[in-house]
Amino acid sequence: MMGDAIKLLKEKVAGHIDARDTERATLLSWPTAKIEVDGDPHPYESASLVFADYLQEQEIEVTFDVLEPEPSVLKGKIIIPSPLQVGDRLLVSRMTGQRYYVLGKER
Repeated sequence: MMGDAIKLLKEKVAGHIDARDTERATLLSWPTAKIEVDGDPHPYESASLVFADYLQEQEIEVTFDVLEPEPSVLKGKIIIPSPLQVGDRLLVSRMTGQRYYVLGKER
């Protein structure tokens, strides 16, 4: 019974966004970003978009201390790819002018 109540609550709030200035959009291209905001007649290009850091590809410099077979230090980079893919549904917030801040992906 409790499981049914939780399931009903999840279904009820699945499409709800709390913030009034938050909108939904679809990612049309990536990494040269282009989005289509629901209800707007034309898409927005990368020049008018700002993406949250965690949505972008990240490059991290690393150093490994290797002890065996002989001590040495290895340096390199780890690249964490962006989680975004064309067709993803996004949560966006309108900034000043015709710019959007991309907050994250819808689940």
